[in-house]
Amino acid sequence: MHFWSNVFVLSAVWPCALSVTRYSIAEEMERGSIVANLAADLGLELGGLAQREVKLDIFHNKKYLDVNKKTGELYIVEKMDREYLCPTKTTSCFLKLDVIVESPLRIFNIELGITDINDNAPHFRRDRVELDLSESATPGERFSLPNGVDPDVGINTIKTYKLSNSEHFTIEIQKGSDGTQYVDLVLTKSLDREEKAVHNLILTAVDGGVPVRSGTANIIVRVQDTNDNPPRFDKQTYTINMTENSPVGTLVLKLNATDLDEGVNSEIVYSFTLYTSEKTQGVFELNPKTGEITVKGTIDYEDMTLYEMHIEARDKGTHPLLGQCKVVVQVTDMNDNYPEITIQSVKNTVDENIPVGSIIALVGISDRDTGNNGNVSLSISQPMPFSLNRSSERPMHYTLIVSGPLDRELIPEYDIRLVVTDAGRPPLSDNETITVHLMDVNDNAPQFPQSFYTIRVMENNAPGALLSSLTAFDPDLHENQYLVYFILEREIVNTSMSMLFSINPENGNLYALKTFDYEIENEFLFHIEARDSGSPPLSSNVTVHIIIVDQNDNAPVIVSPWRAQGSVVEETIPRSTDKGSLVAKVIALDTDSVHNSRITYQFLQVTDATLFSLDQYNGEIRTMRMFSYRDPRHQRLVVVAKDNGDPTLSATVTIKLSTLETAVNKAFSDMTEVPLEYDIFSDLNLYLVIGLGSVSFLLLITILVTIVIKCQKPKPSKAAPPCRNSVLSERNSTLADSTLVSNDAYWYSMFLAETRKGKMVVRQPVPKGSRYIVSSIPRGTGLTDTSDSAASTLQLLDVNDNVPQFPQSFYTIRVMENNAPGALLSSLTAFDPDLHENQYLVYFILEREIVNTSMSMLFSINPENGNLYALKTFDYEIENEFLFHIEARDSGSPPLSSNVTVHIIIVDQNDNAPVIVSPWRAQGSVVEETIPRSTDKGSLVAKVIALDTDSVHNSRITYQFLQVTDATLFSLDQYNGEIRTMRMFSYRDPRHQRLVVVAKDNGNPALSATVTIKLSTLETAVNKAFSDMTEVPLEYDIFSDLNLYLVIGLGSVSFLLLITILVTIVIKCQKPKPSKAAPPCRNSVLSERNSTLADSTLVSNDAYWYSMFLAETRKGKMVVRQPVPKGSRYIVSSIPRGTGLTDTSDSAASTLQVSV
Repeated sequence: MHFWSNVFVLSAVWPCALSVTRYSIAEEMERGSIVANLAADLGLELGGLAQREVKLDIFHNKKYLDVNKKTGELYIVEKMDREYLCPTKTTSCFLKLDVIVESPLRIFNIELGITDINDNAPHFRRDRVELDLSESATPGERFSLPNGVDPDVGINTIKTYKLSNSEHFTIEIQKGSDGTQYVDLVLTKSLDREEKAVHNLILTAVDGGVPVRSGTANIIVRVQDTNDNPPRFDKQTYTINMTENSPVGTLVLKLNATDLDEGVNSEIVYSFTLYTSEKTQGVFELNPKTGEITVKGTIDYEDMTLYEMHIEARDKGTHPLLGQCKVVVQVTDMNDNYPEITIQSVKNTVDENIPVGSIIALVGISDRDTGNNGNVSLSISQPMPFSLNRSSERPMHYTLIVSGPLDRELIPEYDIRLVVTDAGRPPLSDNETITVHLMDVNDNAPQFPQSFYTIRVMENNAPGALLSSLTAFDPDLHENQYLVYFILEREIVNTSMSMLFSINPENGNLYALKTFDYEIENEFLFHIEARDSGSPPLSSNVTVHIIIVDQNDNAPVIVSPWRAQGSVVEETIPRSTDKGSLVAKVIALDTDSVHNSRITYQFLQVTDATLFSLDQYNGEIRTMRMFSYRDPRHQRLVVVAKDNGDPTLSATVTIKLSTLETAVNKAFSDMTEVPLEYDIFSDLNLYLVIGLGSVSFLLLITILVTIVIKCQKPKPSKAAPPCRNSVLSERNSTLADSTLVSNDAYWYSMFLAETRKGKMVVRQPVPKGSRYIVSSIPRGTGLTDTSDSAASTLQLLDVNDNVPQFPQSFYTIRVMENNAPGALLSSLTAFDPDLHENQYLVYFILEREIVNTSMSMLFSINPENGNLYALKTFDYEIENEFLFHIEARDSGSPPLSSNVTVHIIIVDQNDNAPVIVSPWRAQGSVVEETIPRSTDKGSLVAKVIALDTDSVHNSRITYQFLQVTDATLFSLDQYNGEIRTMRMFSYRDPRHQRLVVVAKDNGNPALSATVTIKLSTLETAVNKAFSDMTEVPLEYDIFSDLNLYLVIGLGSVSFLLLITILVTIVIKCQKPKPSKAAPPCRNSVLSERNSTLADSTLVSNDAYWYSMFLAETRKGKMVVRQPVPKGSRYIVSSIPRGTGLTDTSDSAASTLQVSV
């Protein structure tokens, strides 16, 4: 561009170390002209300049320049007129501007010099000047002429003046202190009014520009008569000091000029010369008569510090003469201007986590006063986390920065009041308020009121019950405050926490999804997380401890002595048992909590309360004394075990104790032997009597049922009146005389031809997809092979008349326990013979709750293909089978459906080890038992009972010795766990015996449990007295004569029952003998409604019976075509040959009784 040749860059350093970049351009440059490349000159990167905010701050009311962010160039947006920008004629004209670049913040000072071009021609304020000169004027006398005005400066301003040719006048140019040229008209030759009264001169002002411009003024000189004394001032220059803001009317100076002339020529008139500016004349007023100068306007030091007034005194002579002086008024400054605050840049909204030291605003201050009156300072009115930094390069500029951390949750908004004060007397001040809003950031994690929650839940709760409300608080705002609650997943025995509990994500309400059982699971420990919706989200979690509170919902279970459900425990003890000996030990277990499971034992029934005692806490039954001959041989003890719950639950066990005589009893001679009496009606007798009675009762019932069946008579059926009906054929049916003749009565039951109305009526549902050909014969035409007929095809459309059908009505599905959730169990597919939408099936699980658990929480079925899935891991020991229904529904209108029963059987795995329940001991401890050393061979020492919660196969327990002190002393039954003595104790056997018994289940691999029994032998007096005696048990003949008679009676009655059943079967299986054929006649078969025979054709109103019988009338007999229902009765009517089928025809009727 051509203007680049006029642009140059100047760099200078001011005394205050302020770096200013200077450029110079010519005025009146076109819009868009490039001034300079700021990016290159200021060292800015073009790549980052476009992303940063660049602001051009011009100290003028009009925007002339702008910056191109892409190229970094400073260009012109409005033409600049130097004369407008710099109205005072100075040699230099600068346009000051600041370039502010943010992120990071940088400020550059630019001064743009505007160079003058010769765009203005000189002109005169008055284009016509009239001068009256006395003819007495002497050569060399000067006359002031108006100087030309040229707004341009430098060489472009007025360079010289030219006067038109004149022999009397010439001009002389003078320069003032400010460089202004003044023109005086000089008289070079005396004037002669009579020779020339008026001189017309042309004064031309010429500038030095290129091209040269000029302006002219007409000067008319009139030669007057002589007034040769001009007025005179006592001083040529007057200097006055005045304070600004002096009131209007204040006297500045009174001028006093003198004129030596007399009369009119001495009267003086004062006036401002043309050299006095209009602005000065607007501030001061000159009295033309008195010469007093007074204040007319406002004197403002900040506007002008010095005023110059050029005053002339003119006399009133015919040819007035004048004298001139200059008055200089120097203005003294006063503190009359308030300091100002300029907010150059501000961020009214910032994030609360803004770093310390970040700039909030750029603030400039100023005061138009000078000296101390213009010294200003800026401060913050009250303590805040903000501070002001004074710019070292620009002392009147401050940056407002963050001096401390901000927290919106404490103070959401700051009103920063900035106060600027000058140093005048009195000081003046001003203030400006900057409001800073803090935007919320997600800097606060949600907080729970507690760090640990303990929630007690009563077992057997309802699913969906509200357990607690866990609410967190977040002091942030908006989305940073919106909380969502989650259960942190944690699996317990392959069960996800989300399957046990549910939390409302909006309000933190915690719900139970299932019914809890204290005996299965008594506590849960998991975490709940509260997460806000900020970015990034913050969260915190809390530990939740769910404690299942026990209810007394489990009755005690007797585990020792073990017995089958409801049976009696039989134990045998020697009659020589000492006082205090352990007879039996009842152990009951209660799966409830510690409080509810405390078991106490009591006798509910006892044969002799003085013989046995029961410890209420450990269940030990001991003898209170030794047996005597009066004590019965059998003792019956009923023990009740009660728990500590409210209400109390209990279980009972019945122990039948049988005493055994030993040789030791016979050794005491001082005792009186009383023969023992035995009940001849033993248990075996009782069983035989019950069997004999049962068989006899069955025999009696069988005989009575047989008699009733033989004595029953069939009820006669009512005969319906005979009528004549039509029969439909199999595929080719013919119509004739309102009678449809067919060779297949099945189709007759399907359609009815109404020939007189010309239509066919469907009598019952027609199979889908079937097509039938119907032939019609003209009325009155006989049934011949040559008859003409018209055939038409009947196409049947599908309707939703078939329900979906499953291949099976009952499905049994076996599922191995500990399955994976989501496993496919089976595919249950139904079939629907309909078409299109009537065939499309949807599958559902019919809801059924088991222990308050919905089936849809356990199983899921694919509604499209019937695939059945498991939703959880099953445990055989908790639930081993499920029974529910699955429905298949078609999409017809209305929809039809059918369901099938599904039986899910959980197959056991050997995942539970046996548990030793008797003898009971604390975990890992040793069981201690005490027995007499006189214990006989075969005596029961202890009984180990182990339970396994697996299925029957896996829970079969076998017992073995793992360790034994003396293998020859004890034997262990591998099936019932009884430990018995193999011999009597000898003096060599140690006092303490240690037995370690292992109980193994039957699983694969086998699991086991062990128990250690420490036996201590105890010496008694009987042992010492009869150590050489051997116990000889008494033997009794259990198979007595009574038992023999009972067995014979039972066998006889059973034989009679068998014979009776065989005879009944033979009678029922006999067939009746065929009856002789009736005489030849024409027969017809009549059902319950009557059928008649005519022309060898069986006509009936019920085609069903036609399919039952066929009457062969020419042969005179009736043939059964298919099996006849039992007990049915049929009326057969015969009509003579050749007789027509009329209602009045005679017929002979006979009754056909069918018996099977």
